[in-house]
Amino acid sequence: MFLSIFVVAILGVIGYACHWWQKRQQRQEELRKIIEKRKAEREQSIEFAKSQAAKVEKSLREKIERWDLDTLRDNLQKGTVSCLDVVRTFYGKAVKAHERTNCVTLFVREAEQWASEWDEKAKDPNFKKPSFFGFPISLKECVPLGGYDQTRGYVQDAYKPTKEDCVLVEKIKDLGFIPYVQTNVPQSLLACNCCNPLYGKTNHPFDKERTAGGSSGGESAILAAGGSLLGIGGDVGGSIRIPCHFTGMAGIKPSHLRFSHRGICGSIPGRPLINSNDGPMATTIKDNVTFLRAVWDDMYTHERDPYVPPVLWNEDLYKEGKKYRIGYYVDDGWFTPIPAIQRAVLEAKEHLERAGHTLVPFKPQNIPFMIRCFVRACCVDGGTFLRNKLMNDIMDPTIRNMVVSYMIPVWIQRLLAMILQNIYPRIANISRAMTYSTVELRETYADIESFRSKFTVQMLDDKIDALLCPPMVMAAPQHEYPTKIVGGFSYTGIFNLLDYGAGVVNVTKVTEEDERKMVDYPESDPWYKMVKETTKVGLIEIKFFPATTLWRYERHVFSKIRRHDFYKCFLQKHHVVLLKS
Repeated sequence: MFLSIFVVAILGVIGYACHWWQKRQQRQEELRKIIEKRKAEREQSIEFAKSQAAKVEKSLREKIERWDLDTLRDNLQKGTVSCLDVVRTFYGKAVKAHERTNCVTLFVREAEQWASEWDEKAKDPNFKKPSFFGFPISLKECVPLGGYDQTRGYVQDAYKPTKEDCVLVEKIKDLGFIPYVQTNVPQSLLACNCCNPLYGKTNHPFDKERTAGGSSGGESAILAAGGSLLGIGGDVGGSIRIPCHFTGMAGIKPSHLRFSHRGICGSIPGRPLINSNDGPMATTIKDNVTFLRAVWDDMYTHERDPYVPPVLWNEDLYKEGKKYRIGYYVDDGWFTPIPAIQRAVLEAKEHLERAGHTLVPFKPQNIPFMIRCFVRACCVDGGTFLRNKLMNDIMDPTIRNMVVSYMIPVWIQRLLAMILQNIYPRIANISRAMTYSTVELRETYADIESFRSKFTVQMLDDKIDALLCPPMVMAAPQHEYPTKIVGGFSYTGIFNLLDYGAGVVNVTKVTEEDERKMVDYPESDPWYKMVKETTKVGLIEIKFFPATTLWRYERHVFSKIRRHDFYKCFLQKHHVVLLKS
């Protein structure tokens, strides 16, 4: 009897598994058809952009391409160039950037119509041009633009366009901006790289083996590759700041109440306390400031969303000569940054001191605890929403580690944490992060409120006006690393948990001396080892020979060397030097 029941149970399980697998395969086939359809549509979109860019006379197009933000804005105000010619030129600039990085999802065809409408209005001598009259702006794909998808990298959400613009897009259109292109994101938005099965992998503009960051990776790539001068990104744990750091751009994440969230669906709907923040991204921090000064110049946003406080730009706080007391740290005690990033903070400190500001050491308290609270509150439901969403999709390979962790029952994760505590305490800390009850989640919300209070009191007691710290623990890594080094966001995530405004600005580049110092970088756990592995390049001199023989050397030798994981070749004083990844 018992044996019969056991056999029936086993057959039932096998039958259910077979049925589930068959349904999943059918769903995968449906999703693959969606990918092929969108792939063809994107190619048509790119061809459209190319053809429209070609309509601008070459010399004019080249002149527009050389203008920076202020020059372009000034020429549009003066009417020395038409909005339509500018939009078409930026179509071409974005196509070139896309060919280098795969940063574009779709071009906005209506941009030409909007440009023509502005040009027509400008013919009226009584027309008062808005402050960014006819200025092209790029948008991260998840910023709601009427008539376009916000897939967040999920195949299942393609061909479900939003019906209307979000309040921020309404505002920038009111200022005269013309959205002309959408840019790529990672699947789920919760990753520091930029890959998804619908649009593929966005590369770093200067090294295809490395990522442009995430989740606003398409924005950082299009900016760094010259396809845009100004864009809108989104940030829930560093998604504006980390991509800007990886590509040398500048970005600002305001506190979440500074822009409207009405009609915006974040990476995980229904998540309180850890809020996504829209913000500008540009090639310089000055351009970001120019944008925010214009956006916060009136009550437009507050009038359309009363949840946004009626707070305007305060020029007095920004004016030249204002001196601040600034706290700084190069290591938060949780994850030591690579030497180049520590040096960047210290160089910025010296620069600020020369400008007359007071810099004082600052030590953030209890970062491991903050990390655990951040992950728990960010995922909210122990990963259930993300797990269900991804299991109903084609999963990008770069986030499989993350999905596997969501599939492990929380009680098993806690058991693993106990085992790992004395071996890899940081990994054990993350393993305790997922919640297993609403009681625990409520306690976490209370802990976050307490953390915010104590952090603010610490700054007030030390009379700190602002903080200077690293943007991330490493420079741009290869595509597969960010979702493996899951604890590396502490320098950005803390300001999302605090809901403070934060930004990143380019200070320096990695030097050979920084590379040599990587010898002493920690290797105490797998995360540190991976950071060292992806960061330490290592110069290996192969052979002296004249520069003119490079082609022949590549043909006969370089292909063989590549099979041994050497991937980049450059000339240095008539040497060939290979960089080992």
